[in-house]
Amino acid sequence: MTAVYAHRGASTEYPENTLAAFRRAMELGAAGIELDVHLSADGVPVVIHDWTVDRTTDGIGLVSEMTITELKSLDAGGGEKIPTLVEVLDLVGNELHLGIEVNANKVAEAVIREIRGRNIRCTILSFDWNTLRYVRMQDPDVELWVTTIVASEEAIAVAKELGATALSVSHNALDEDIAGYLKEQDLGFWVWTVNEPERALTCAGWGAIGICTDDAAAIQQALGERHPQT
Repeated sequence: MTAVYAHRGASTEYPENTLAAFRRAMELGAAGIELDVHLSADGVPVVIHDWTVDRTTDGIGLVSEMTITELKSLDAGGGEKIPTLVEVLDLVGNELHLGIEVNANKVAEAVIREIRGRNIRCTILSFDWNTLRYVRMQDPDVELWVTTIVASEEAIAVAKELGATALSVSHNALDEDIAGYLKEQDLGFWVWTVNEPERALTCAGWGAIGICTDDAAAIQQALGERHPQT
């Protein structure tokens, strides 16, 4: 079965990467959540996609130049706050699988520190393959996905080098032949970001292990999974 992942939470209904969006994803019965982590100026891992707060909050500035107190003073939409990674882990627990995207070694180190010893299910993914190499050195057992736009031979080689279980790949760069080749390489593929039900059905038919979507409710219905709660 192809698992449905709520991209930054239920981001068509609630502000992205907020606790409200993650709660809604849980209500919808999504199999997982994809989220992004950066570090505050005082080293706290926070859940936000961009390097700056400009697009998703009422503030302006680099996440890395703001303390956690300053970040928490911002409105991330509808009164929601930028959550810390710990807040998200406490909320989700073992109920959903987490795809945690990181962008630098220091961020990865903070994520590893926070997930270690917790009863959670998670995978670390990144476009920065050297960061994934760093993660593997720090933790030989954590699950990794190599993120790439195209399922290139280089991406496949890195996945095998790191013992990654899947490529995180753009659905726009995927077709039946590529999907079949990845199966031959004994490598799963998790696709992003699919918001059209017909495309989701196609990717599922090719054997995608997961589909990341902004509209988890619609994609779940298309795949015949749990009916969303209203």
